[in-house]
This record gives sequence, structure tokens and C-alpha cells, in this order.
Amino acid sequence: METNSLEVKLKVCAGLDVHAKTVVACILTGTLDSLRAKKEIRTFGTRTFELRLLGEWLTEKNVEKVLMESTGQYWCPIWNVLEEFDLPLALANPQRIKGIPGRKTDQKDSEWIARLGRMGLIASSYIPSREIQELRSLTRTRKSYINERTQHRNRIQNVLQHANIKLADFITDIFNGSGRNCLEVLLTGEKATQERISQVISKRCKHSSADIAESMNGAFSKNQRILLESHLRSLERIDEEIHVLNEAIEEITSNYAEIMDALQTIPGVKKRAAEIILAEVGPNVEQFSSAKQLVSWAGLCPGSYESGGARKSAHITSGNKYLKTILYQCGGVAGRSNNAIFSEFYDRISRRGSKKKAIIACAHKILRIVYKILSEQANRVNKKSSPDVASI
Repeated sequence: METNSLEVKLKVCAGLDVHAKTVVACILTGTLDSLRAKKEIRTFGTRTFELRLLGEWLTEKNVEKVLMESTGQYWCPIWNVLEEFDLPLALANPQRIKGIPGRKTDQKDSEWIARLGRMGLIASSYIPSREIQELRSLTRTRKSYINERTQHRNRIQNVLQHANIKLADFITDIFNGSGRNCLEVLLTGEKATQERISQVISKRCKHSSADIAESMNGAFSKNQRILLESHLRSLERIDEEIHVLNEAIEEITSNYAEIMDALQTIPGVKKRAAEIILAEVGPNVEQFSSAKQLVSWAGLCPGSYESGGARKSAHITSGNKYLKTILYQCGGVAGRSNNAIFSEFYDRISRRGSKKKAIIACAHKILRIVYKILSEQANRVNKKSSPDVASI
């Protein structure tokens, strides 16, 4: 890397190399017309009082910018403590500064981060406010519980299939209502007779009690009953955890009621989707210079692949997987909805490509609407009308 042609942007800059038990800090001090800088390196622990000592040292040195790598979750408590000192913090993507020659020790790592930051070569990652960070943790944890619940439901289906119990062929949802009552019959070891099943199923069931009873007369062993009971207990526990998380999420999102209402006016965006969008993007888009930058950050813009003067197709870029996933789901709903703008847009894209590309295009459009809503939130006080999606 040629440093002679680079311009110094900061007089005093600090680089932090973060680990589980230690933080190596390097401060570089110099003038703007010279690449040479005085170097100071110290190592601190990661307990709260030790991080406060780090903050006091950085404040004493009048550091203009503090940079650190996003190493797992180790950076989070350090960021939170240093925020108390009103220091200008920046979080760097390690992929951007990875593989630099000459970095052999932790001191070299922190020094290199400080050198890159002093010359303005490190782009800061987007870090929302503390409240939005907590909301993001809640929604992501809820997502992991939902995935775990799906796994347990699939395992229950496998147990029933191995026992040749075809209950799912006659009851759409076997985990609630009539389906759950039938599973309780299996757990008690009762014989699934027509009379017994007629007592536990709803009268609105499409299939007769005789058909459902016959579907339950498989070879259900003792161990399979143990497995079924174990998975059902896990489902109950997960449902309770999700309920607790939903209450905590609603407590935070109630502070952003106008934004939540506005987001839900977008075709395909319901309450749970609006919560995730708010958690991942935040209540404003000041950190994104344009809708294009937000779409790129989310990973919903196609990559650029050009060779020999010919442009070739490319997949969408990597980005925020939580935001991308929920927007993909919203795009599918909006594209197949009664909304004329989205349905016509979806049909036009799917005719010349694939349905998956059409859904991604709808997700792209939804995110641009989100940008418009959040960027104009000051002008939308007490306004409940839908945004003009035709112009986006």
C-alpha cells in the first residue's frame, strides 16, 4: 500500500483492537501535512471500570475519532461505555481492512486501524441508537425462536410419518385446535375411535371423524410417544418466550407509533414486518445518503458484472439478512395482492424473468418507499394516508 500519496485527515486518531478479555488501544498524534505521527499504545481490560479508564485516556488525549473492528459481539459493551464520554466512534467492517501485510501482533492491528482512520480510509458501519439496538436484539431473538419452533414442528411431522399416522393429511393445522386435541389423544395412549375423535374435533372440520380416526391408527410406539411429548413441551416453552418478546417489542415500538402506522400502509407490510424494518433501519434514514444506498446496504440491488464490454446478469449483493428476508416476504405478498401498482409491476417483471426476480424487485420497491416515509417523517405528523407508490 502506497502511503506517500495519501492525505492525512485527522491530527489525533485512535484504533482499538478488541478481544474478549483485552482491548489494545493505539493513539496516533501528528500534523495534517505529515504522515509521521507519535504513537502511544496501551492495553486495557474489558471490565466496565477498565473500559471507563480507556474512555478517560482517550478523552485526555483529545482524540478526534475512535475506530474499532466489529469483532463478534465484543465491540458492543466497549461502544456503549465509550458513548458515555461523547467520543466520536466508528465501527469498521473487518472485511474492508482484512489481509493487510505486516500485521503480526495485536499492537500492529490497533496501529494499522489508527493509521487507516487517520487518513480517512475506513468507512464507518451504521450503528443505531441504544433503544433501536435493543429492539433489534429482541426481533432477532424472536426470529431465532420462530425458526426453532419450525424445527420442532417438522420433527413432530417426522415422528408421525414414521408411525404411519396421517393426521396432517386430514387436518391442516395439527398444532392448534382440533389437531392439537388429536395429538393429546395419541399422548394418552387412548384408542383413536370415531366416537372419541368426534368429541375432540371441531364441527367445522372438513373431514369426518371416521376418516380422522382411521388416519390416527398407525404403529405408535412408546418411544415415539416420548418424542412427541418432548417436542410439544418445547413448543409450549417457545410460544411462551415469543409472547414475552412480543410484549417487550411492543413496548419499544409504541414510542414510534406514527412510524409503525405509516410503514403498515405499504402494501405487503404488516405489524411484525414493520417491527423488523424499524429495528434494522431505525426511525430515520439520516445515515443513508439516498434510497440507493439503503437498498445496497440491505443487499437488494443486483451486483455489477461486466466483462469484455458486455454486461452480464449478476445476483443481488450480500447485505442485512434480517431486513432482506422480511422484505422478500413482503415483496411476495405485495406482488400477489390486489394493489394495482405492485401487482402490475410483479406481472411485468415475472413475464420477462422469473417470479423470484419479480419478488426481489417488489422488495426493492418497498424499501424505497420505506426510505421516503422515514425521510419525510417530520412532514407526516398525524397523516395516515398511504405513500404515493406509483412515483417510487
